[in-house]
This record gives sequence, C-alpha cells and structure tokens, in this order.
Amino acid sequence: MSTVGCGPGAAPYRVATPGGNPLCAPIMGCAITFCNFPESPEKTVEWTRRRRFVSIGAANDEKRDRTGKVVPGHPPVRTSSRDFMAKPLILYLNTDRDARIPQTTLAGIRRYAAARGWEAEAFSSKESRTEAIPALLASRAPVAGCIYECCDDNIPASPSVFGSIPVVYTHAVPPPCGFDGIVRIPTDNAAVAVAAFRELSLGRPAAYAVVGVPEAFEWSFVRVKRFCEEVRKAKRHCAAFPWTDGESPSERAGRLTSWVAALPRRTAVFAVNDLVAAEVVAAARAAFRSIPHELTLLGVDNLPEICEASTPAISSIEIDYERAGYVAAKRIGEGAATPSSSIGPLMAVRRRSTGGRGRREAFILEAVEMIRRKACDGLTAAALAKRFPCSRNLFDLRFREAVGRSALDEILHVRLENACTLLAKTDTPISLIPGLCGFRTHTAIDRLFRSRFGMSMRDWRKNNA
Repeated sequence: MSTVGCGPGAAPYRVATPGGNPLCAPIMGCAITFCNFPESPEKTVEWTRRRRFVSIGAANDEKRDRTGKVVPGHPPVRTSSRDFMAKPLILYLNTDRDARIPQTTLAGIRRYAAARGWEAEAFSSKESRTEAIPALLASRAPVAGCIYECCDDNIPASPSVFGSIPVVYTHAVPPPCGFDGIVRIPTDNAAVAVAAFRELSLGRPAAYAVVGVPEAFEWSFVRVKRFCEEVRKAKRHCAAFPWTDGESPSERAGRLTSWVAALPRRTAVFAVNDLVAAEVVAAARAAFRSIPHELTLLGVDNLPEICEASTPAISSIEIDYERAGYVAAKRIGEGAATPSSSIGPLMAVRRRSTGGRGRREAFILEAVEMIRRKACDGLTAAALAKRFPCSRNLFDLRFREAVGRSALDEILHVRLENACTLLAKTDTPISLIPGLCGFRTHTAIDRLFRSRFGMSMRDWRKNNA
C-alpha cells in the first residue's frame, strides 16, 4: 500500500494492486506508487482482466479524521478512466454452442492481435447474446473492435448494438434487412462443394451421392445444390438424401440407413460436414455397407476429434477458419470499411474413407509412406514402382485398388499440399516454391495449380496469406 498526494495539503489515500508488484505511473496529475501492504483499503485501483479501468477517489472532496478515516456524510467521489496500461482489445463473440470451429477462428484472431501488440478475448454463446452485448462492451476498454461469429442461419446482432465500435461478421450468410454495408467474412460454400467433387472424382466412382444436415440451413442447401450441379456437368448421376423437416434423430437415422443400403456399389458420398459424415458411417455400418470397399465418403471441416475417431477414419475438406479469424481481425486493424471477402477450402485431408476398394498390402502401405516423405524431393511414379518386386502395370493397378488414386495423383497431391503451406504460412518467394515442392519448372506447377484451384499461386497467396 502507498499514499498519494494530490497537491499541497491534500489528504492522502492509498492504492492496492493484486500480487504486490511495485509500479509507478502518473495518472490525472497525481504520482501514484503501487506497493504491497497487508491491509485492505477502502479505495483501490481495480486491476483485473475483466475490469480494465482505474477508479480513484477525489481526496480533496473527502473529509477525514485524525486516523485517516472518511467522516460519515462525506462519501468519496469516484471517477473512472481507461487503464493506462491496457492494450487494445478484440472481442470475439461466438454464438455457436459448438466451440470446435470457433477455437480455430480464435487462433487466427490471436495471431493478428499478437503481431499488433493487442489482446483478444473470447466469449461464449450465452455471453454473446444481443441483449448482453452493451454491458459487455462497457466492461471492457479499450475495445478496438468486435468479431461476431454467426451461428448457422440465425439473425445476428445488428451493427447498431455495437455503436461506434467496428464489427466484422464471420461465417455470415447474406445479410438480412438492415444489415446493408456490413463487413462479412463468409464461407464460400459453392467452392467447398466444387472441391469435394474434384476430390471424390479422382477415385473414378460409378455414382455420386450427397447428404445435408437435418436443419434447414442455407449453407447446407448451397453445398448440396452445387455438388449436384458439378456431378451433372460431368454427365453422371447424383442421389441427394431427401431433407425432411421436424423428424427426430432416430427417425433420421433409420431413414438414412435405408437410403445408404440402396446406394449402388462404388458410390462416392459427400457429407456437407464432418458430423453428417459420422452419421453416414453409422448408417453404413447398420446397413452392412463397407467404407471404403463399397462406398467412399468425404466430409467438411476436418475436425480430428470426429474424423480420426471414426472407423474408418473420415477424409475431409479443410476450410481455412484460422485465416477467417486473421482476416477478420485485420479488417478491424485496417478499418472495418474495407471490402468483405470469403473463405474457401484449403485442401482435402485424405484418410481411409476415400481409400481404394482393394486390399492394402504391405508394399502399398510402404509406397504411400514413401510418397509422404519424398514426394517433394523429386520422387516420380516410375521411380517408386522400381523399388518394389512387381511390374509397373501391376504396381499401378494394386496402388489404385488400395488407395483409390494412381501413384502419380498421390505424389502431385502431396506436392500441392506443401506448396499451399509455403504460400499461406511463409514468405517464401514464389519463384523458389516449384523447386522446394519437387517440380522441375514453374510452368508445371502453375498449370497444375490453376487446374486444381482455378487461379495462379500469386492470386492464391493474396487470398490466403
């Protein structure tokens, strides 16, 4: 504890801080010394993470007796000012009760905040209710901006709730009436469906199928519709699981089991997210359909706690939610008046559910592991086949049966994965990336990159870095 003087003849008062860390700072013209004393004063500087302000009594407006106590009838006058050491704060308001994806988004927000010397704080769906936001903003200072995580198709809090504080909406659907001009970081659901079709088509399936979520969410309808359109462009058949409103989970499970049982062999199934993919795995097990020998399955979101816990492990399209958080925070840092941008798929994470229908012999598993380790070192499909005691044709046949793709497709996929990592996570010059990823020329990787992502590496980095 210490005493504070506010001018000649001013009555002193004491200020306490938790932990007893000695600090000195001029505030409001007063020299305040923070020390550690065992007793608890009546007037304190409140120093907590949830109360970023300084409350100081006006000593000149108090009347004290000889012991230093305030005389009754003369209450202290308190004023509030911003904590002089507080960093600008980004508030992340998550309205989704499922915290798995928001945790990835929060990592991106914190990455930008750390680079700026700011802080980021996240709040649960209960704390992020529209009626609770004004009090939340009043209890934090200084607030640089808010990032509002839109939950499915619920109408988000209006920008007027935030007053003059900038706000960016992530994963937002087209804005409802009264939300014109807001800054949004939506998910490009059409691009997700296109990426899913391209990945499943590598296995050369005989037919396609798609399953949406049980709720009437627009993003699910968009993914289902665009996937069916891509299948029709390829002049193939796509079976969409019929959506029914108001059915119970057990009714949906029974209907899904019957639908999966009726699918033809070698059908590639696209589930609009990993939770739906887990439903399909359970339905296939109940219908005695084998994944991946009879059906292949691809989900979206790449949630390890779902995909890797499943049997078989579920392949999934990874969406760059971390980048969504970083871009949203950057919009706040640059001014929320900057244009909105969308977040698309990052890459397909391959697991057993999109593997081949053949038996995975020991030499095939060894070949897959070798591709993972040496694809970017210039490994070719011909050189890989020579390492094993069989002809090139037999090796290609066994590899495609077991993995669902040719050895060359797998090598190129690993190289593109590495290229995407270098483009998004590092400042490696684009001219060096072909050599680092096993390509002999820039033309080769550029042609492959454009065919897979529809843009050049430079444009991809601009959108994803």
